[in-house]
Amino acid sequence: MEKKIGVVIGASRDAIHTIEQAKDEGVYVVALDGNPNAAGFEYADKSINVDISNLEKVCEEIEKIKPDFVIPVPIGRYLTTTGYVNEKYGLKGIKYQATVNSTDKYFFHKKLKDNGLRNIEAFLINENTEIDKINIPYPAIIKPRYGSGSRDVYYVNNDMEKEEAFHKIKVLKEDFIIEQAVQGEEYGFDGAVINNELKTIILRKKVITSLPERQAVAYISIKKKEYDNDIYIRINNLIKKVLEIMEYNNCLIHADLIITNEEIFVIEISPRPSGHNLHNAFIPICSGIDMAREYIKFLLNRECCFESDSIKKMQIKFFDFNNVRILKVPTEEEVRLNSKVNLILWNCNIAPNDILGKVTNGASIMGRGFFIVEGVDEEDLIKQSNMVLQQFQYESVES
Repeated sequence: MEKKIGVVIGASRDAIHTIEQAKDEGVYVVALDGNPNAAGFEYADKSINVDISNLEKVCEEIEKIKPDFVIPVPIGRYLTTTGYVNEKYGLKGIKYQATVNSTDKYFFHKKLKDNGLRNIEAFLINENTEIDKINIPYPAIIKPRYGSGSRDVYYVNNDMEKEEAFHKIKVLKEDFIIEQAVQGEEYGFDGAVINNELKTIILRKKVITSLPERQAVAYISIKKKEYDNDIYIRINNLIKKVLEIMEYNNCLIHADLIITNEEIFVIEISPRPSGHNLHNAFIPICSGIDMAREYIKFLLNRECCFESDSIKKMQIKFFDFNNVRILKVPTEEEVRLNSKVNLILWNCNIAPNDILGKVTNGASIMGRGFFIVEGVDEEDLIKQSNMVLQQFQYESVES
């Protein structure tokens, strides 16, 4: 039987797992990326260096390749290219308008607010905005209109902080939005919508740096039926409404949420797998569901499964050292010798003499690696992670 051809648009390191899963399912994988040294290139069957923001150039390559489908990977703004290709060539998967709805944060806000699913204020700003005339309740968040990874995000509490942040961003000459900051615990949600039916894979609680940065440094899995108010049911009911408004179908889902006893607030949602070693490492281990592989099976018209009733209590922890020089790095064996640490996975890219700066965004921490532990509850997981970090030796350095 002739192999199916799958295209990956965006071949960063985050795409490697998906490429490997596709090849393992017998797919011939062609990777497209504007970076000639993209990490995913060496894993694909064929690699093409092309600017993925240029729809015309991408389509020229697509017409040569004649793929059977596009395989989604973690990507930011140019997820729209995947949607455009799917729609133009009648391929299975997310369509163009749905990707536009997701990647434009201001448009996303308007869509939800116009449909009664947001009750906060948000304004579009750029270098020409008279920021002193923007009246918004505090605290507020300033963030890029497009993009991801906590890049250039500012949490402001008053007019002075708002003006200071504005002076930093206006030199970038791009659109930003300023919106009210919703208070509450932050969570991540992963699932899929297949033939207009929501499939919930996992909910995970975020452990975040202190303000003004808001970078996740760990995620803790939430078991189904863990909370008395059945948080999974509450989330599913809201996500279904959002999916209809956003025109999502036959795609994976990654969402960021804020949850309180009274309400659930959708920060962002995207029709793609999650990055930060979640879709490739954490989620498969916690839930038994490899969302990338199952979606590839869906594209191949094979039996697939996106739901699990058995979620393990685990934490993925990133090495959130701030302004230190590393003196000693424990080996995996040394970590495992601690009887109180139930280490499931170890992936450490830190070496002695490395200088680790302040954790401010995804780029500042994700390259360091991560580890996964399993425990009985959140308190146990945090205790275990602290024991692991205490096995490093380091000294402070000036920021």
